[in-house]
Amino acid sequence: MYGTKRLGEWLVQMGLITPQQLQEALEIQRTTGKRLGETLIELGYLTREDYYKAQAAQYDAPYEPLDDATIEQARALRHLIGVELASRHFVIPLRKQGNTLVVAMADPNNIEAIDLLRQTTGMNLEIHYAPPERILHAIAQIYGVQEEIFHTETATEELWEADIGDLSQIQETIHQPPIIRLVNTILFEAVEKGASDVHFEPMENRLQVRYRIDGVLYPVRTIPRSLQASVLARVKLMGEMDIADRRRPQDGRFTVRFGESKIDARVSSLPTVFGERIVVRLLDRSKSLMTLEQLGMPTEVQQNLTALAARPWGMILVTGPTGAGKSTTLYALLQHLRSDRRNILTCEDPVEYTLEGIGQSQVNERAGLTFANQLRAILRQDPDVVLVGEIRDTETAEIACRAAMTGHLVLATLHTNDATSAPARLMDMGIPPFLINSALTGVLAQRLVRRLCPHCKQSMTVETGAFCSRWGHQRLQVWEPRGCPECNQIGYRGRVGLYELFVVNDEARRLIAQHADSERLRAACAETLFPMEEDARQKVLAGITSLEEVLAQLPHPPGIQQPAA
Repeated sequence: MYGTKRLGEWLVQMGLITPQQLQEALEIQRTTGKRLGETLIELGYLTREDYYKAQAAQYDAPYEPLDDATIEQARALRHLIGVELASRHFVIPLRKQGNTLVVAMADPNNIEAIDLLRQTTGMNLEIHYAPPERILHAIAQIYGVQEEIFHTETATEELWEADIGDLSQIQETIHQPPIIRLVNTILFEAVEKGASDVHFEPMENRLQVRYRIDGVLYPVRTIPRSLQASVLARVKLMGEMDIADRRRPQDGRFTVRFGESKIDARVSSLPTVFGERIVVRLLDRSKSLMTLEQLGMPTEVQQNLTALAARPWGMILVTGPTGAGKSTTLYALLQHLRSDRRNILTCEDPVEYTLEGIGQSQVNERAGLTFANQLRAILRQDPDVVLVGEIRDTETAEIACRAAMTGHLVLATLHTNDATSAPARLMDMGIPPFLINSALTGVLAQRLVRRLCPHCKQSMTVETGAFCSRWGHQRLQVWEPRGCPECNQIGYRGRVGLYELFVVNDEARRLIAQHADSERLRAACAETLFPMEEDARQKVLAGITSLEEVLAQLPHPPGIQQPAA
């Protein structure tokens, strides 16, 4: 049974921390409000596994880490404990020993659940402790991917068979535990796997669910057509969207907690032929923001970028396609600039992370608060540094340029393919060349490529034709993905940026005044341009990413051969 000792006392008694470390963590906990265990882990005094072991000791139960082999064994026993019981009481079967069933529970003191398990299984029980987040993950692994469970829940059998396209029936089913559990399981799996987006894609005979992990979409499950309307309506309900309106695109958002993680979700719906297509963008606010040093920029790019940011005025643009990590770079730059002596204000859509000491505001176009209107209000707040989430129109671009001319450092994003295309893009938006020359000081272009998994990558020799000659090699010694449990057999884990920095000098301004295109600027300003291809070359040869990833992101010369071992 759960003892009277507090967690800190158990940790000290087990020799995992010292009394002094406990006192320090308690003092920090009083100001942050975080849990004691998480505070000790952040301080580096305790590992997460030791934290779980201490919790098991409090319950006087063996600790069960729930590794992959154990979960695989548990699949054969799922008939003993149904998914409804497992989800409701956070319990899973582990193994049978004669007439004794070993189970893992998040709360080994739940007498009601234990009695129900004994009655259901007709067996004696041996209770082990496992943390709730791992229990949830195990439930998703053992039950969540099995479509058969939708037909074995006798209490809700009518739900699965009903044609639930009617709104009144949808309103009844979206609050049913099976639908809630299914949607929660999908979202939890996505968070566990590090997905940035969850796609619900209606098809003719099924609802396809895919996760975007490190920029790539992976199919993860299919849901019967009969459940489609209820599942989609449940997601819309979570996003506070109108479930009755299925003919127009809608946007929404919600926040949920998974263990210690606080996840912000942005929901977007789009009517299609077979039903509403919904994408949920996931943002884990518990993850710390990256610094400039952690982004993986080449030293030359980082030094020149910080030199541009050290100027009291001027406009720095960060360019690239959607999902290229532009916001992450701008947040890192804001952290670098943050100071008690600076007034930093932002205009974002939406505010993805909150930064202490920085005034952040959010666009609300429905209420008439556009980027341009917001930017005008910001400039009346005596700012030193202004961040514009995105330059979308001529009005915003002109205000940003004039702000950069009048003593403000302006940071903004723009959609272009490379750094030297930014001036031409601004001119296409109607900004005169003299205004661009007076404001623009530098452009950082970027793409994201997947990092090779350090645990399983393997070296290989390739002949890359045109790239070999451009990179000064006849052959290249590079690395390729293989796949292992650490990377879910994908071969990649995480992403890193490829960067290109264009510093606007006098020659560039002369060409901009002549309406020069990107190619003329690139050819004439080689001294102040660090090309993305050079960053790609360095990261490929260092084994950070693969040649395959680079070829997918960079324009390559004619006649290039695909990598071949």
